[in-house]
Amino acid sequence: MRLVGVMRVVPGTVLARDVHTGRNGWAPLLRRGVVLDRKRLSALERAGIHAVYVDDELGAGIEVPQALSDEVREAATEALGIAFDRILAGGADDTRGVPPESACELTEIAQRIADEIAGCGDAVLALQDLAAADSYALQHSIDVTAVGLLVGRRYLWDYGWIDHHGERRYDKIDRRLVQLGLGLMLHDVGKLTIPAEILTKDGELDEVELELMRRHPLAGLDLLTSAAISPLARVAVRSHHERWDGSGYPDGKAHEEIHQFARVAAVADTYDAVTSERPHRRAVLPHEGWHLIVEGAGTAFDPDVVESFKRVVAPYPPGSEIVLDDGRRAVVVTMENRRFDQPRVRVGWDEHGNEIAPYELDLDGLPRSRAA
Repeated sequence: MRLVGVMRVVPGTVLARDVHTGRNGWAPLLRRGVVLDRKRLSALERAGIHAVYVDDELGAGIEVPQALSDEVREAATEALGIAFDRILAGGADDTRGVPPESACELTEIAQRIADEIAGCGDAVLALQDLAAADSYALQHSIDVTAVGLLVGRRYLWDYGWIDHHGERRYDKIDRRLVQLGLGLMLHDVGKLTIPAEILTKDGELDEVELELMRRHPLAGLDLLTSAAISPLARVAVRSHHERWDGSGYPDGKAHEEIHQFARVAAVADTYDAVTSERPHRRAVLPHEGWHLIVEGAGTAFDPDVVESFKRVVAPYPPGSEIVLDDGRRAVVVTMENRRFDQPRVRVGWDEHGNEIAPYELDLDGLPRSRAA
């Protein structure tokens, strides 16, 4: 299978994966196996779905492992949607908060996501968010959890965690990852206190609006009153906008002053935000988001977390399309020898954009500029 922009899908192509709206309680918009005719393609465009996985000759045999199974994603969407609804129904600000029952449900979901991530090892996963832009809040939280646990697991196994004595330890990592997952799912819960017209504004925020947005980590912390939410989860909520060089908020912390969980959350949140469709901004390609994270090492992000990110997140995931430096377009087949920046590809178009009989090319050993 391969990932194709909806506007470039040829009518008659077979859909390779269910298309979900990303909204709590909604059935899939289209099921895998259906033939995409003009009517269905128009429906996808109206729903704000900009890309789908398809089965065709060019994508034949390409395996695209998902970060999360449909079952776990649906369970996470339901649990998180219910939690958000309960918060919004809480009334006055002093009575709002994540109810204990929601905290327990979300902890169970965090465990399920952590288990799935652990079962993948260091596999290159499909992390693209294909949900509609207007379902961003829910799906962003779930995708940040998947990316954060993927990176966080690698990071903790490589670098350990620091206890309250300042000692580096490598035990109880799985238990800590569940708490990280809970914090990642709730990292943007404070945005529930921000007016929708600000969250979905088409254009730059003014100073007042920007200041209100910058308050969402602390507003989120105020909603986490349940004893079922541990300090480890809370720190990801409070500090996911802190930056390695001290330029972040709300506290302007730098380097090791920032908790490890928050450093992981910063990378996961940024990567998913820039590679997801937003009401006011189109998504960037996976390799563009990947390079943004890598180039931010030592300034925006903890260099060690970025190294872990580079080990488990590919700039050119299988099934995605790339353009070679001579203009030929190709689809990524797999990563040979884990050289993420030099994948094996299947060329489907010549340098003039004409379709050709597909052939495979191993980019390993060629200059990195060959893929862009």
